[in-house]
Amino acid sequence: MPSLTAGGPFIRHLRIWHAVAACLVVAAVMAFLVLRPSDGVHSVPNSPCRPTASARDNTPATPDLDGDGFVDLVHEGSRSLKVDVSVVPGSERGPDHDRTNLLTQDELGVPDDIQTGDDSWQPTVADLDEDGHADLIVSGAAQILWGGSKGPQADGPHGRVTLPGSGYHTAPIAGDFDGDGHTDLAVFRDSNEDKKLVVLKGPFQRSGAPARTVEIPSPVHEGATPVLVAGDANDDRATDLALYDSPWDPPLLFTGGARTAGGLSKEPERLPEGENVVFGDFDGDGRQDVAVGRSFVDSYDEVDTPHRRGHISVRYGKEPGKWVTMEGGDFKEGFGSRLAAGDFNGDGCDDLAVQLTKKKETGDARIEVLRGGSEHGLGSKPWRSTKRSVPGDDGPENGTLFAVRDWDGDGRAELALLGGGRWWITDGTNRDEASFPVAPSKDQGS
Repeated sequence: MPSLTAGGPFIRHLRIWHAVAACLVVAAVMAFLVLRPSDGVHSVPNSPCRPTASARDNTPATPDLDGDGFVDLVHEGSRSLKVDVSVVPGSERGPDHDRTNLLTQDELGVPDDIQTGDDSWQPTVADLDEDGHADLIVSGAAQILWGGSKGPQADGPHGRVTLPGSGYHTAPIAGDFDGDGHTDLAVFRDSNEDKKLVVLKGPFQRSGAPARTVEIPSPVHEGATPVLVAGDANDDRATDLALYDSPWDPPLLFTGGARTAGGLSKEPERLPEGENVVFGDFDGDGRQDVAVGRSFVDSYDEVDTPHRRGHISVRYGKEPGKWVTMEGGDFKEGFGSRLAAGDFNGDGCDDLAVQLTKKKETGDARIEVLRGGSEHGLGSKPWRSTKRSVPGDDGPENGTLFAVRDWDGDGRAELALLGGGRWWITDGTNRDEASFPVAPSKDQGS
């Protein structure tokens, strides 16, 4: 999945107003303190970033399925054309792989005729029925495992989101798109005959039926199957919806809270060209910013990558009419092939994890982390660089950026790479925190 959605010398210069030489020296020192990479445990000095004021608090719920206050590592994949979901509970030590719970297709209730692929996804976790417990929504069938005091259980109550028509490949994503306080779902229907963007309004009944269903004509090219990502790009508390990963269209952004049937703006905004989109509060002002990655690497390895550096385009919430473009990596190195936002050093500003991939089908990825901080947002080099593309105990073979979350609850996010049937968890630098198999061992049970 996406997943998870480009630059080089991140911000080539900082604009520092000064009147006298002494002020210039002070400003330069402060800029260094704010923008230099953290060792991973210290807050940025004098940063106005505040974790409690971060716009991240207004994004859809993090995947805490059992309600213990720790975020869980949730992964949906397909093996032998069968869908399964693994849930690794979070703990004060991070993802607790000894308690991994593997939910099979039969236990999930996913029908045999559902379309599956080789991609890994993050299933949707949201409280659809507003009972105070997180629910799990999986696969293109939008199968629901209703939550409870111990989280969704294989032998617990099931449901299925009532989707119009057929042709769905991924689970719907959650957000409050109309701003009414109820969780909604959005999904793209990839039907050859009738492609639509579908918004399902909450709250949901236990049968999976929404309060209302709204179908929007496809805003993308006829052959495109976009990925959806939710965030709040204009600080109005209604969830906005971005669509990306179409080879024929630029990423699109629908504004939430509109006076339309689905709550989304009638026409989407065209974002800078790119293959992924991510939301994060990179300057810690409490408003979400938007980053668009463009690696120039084709989805198919047989197509040569042009002699260009990848880049990221960033728009800060305080300057909605301005985009900042930053290059990264070497020529043809694929900087920006995947993006994920999270606060790695606990200063209250989101940082940006950027994957570099020369060929998307060969798994040669490495990750660079661009530090966010204060009014300047994402900082200039040096960046934290991390690489795991060899088998062994140090990390997964062909590791790919999967997710960024705070799995141990210490206020600092960790990075999860997935590859070769293994997870690799790092603190955003070269320091490992855990490496373990995706599937639980036989003596763990299911």
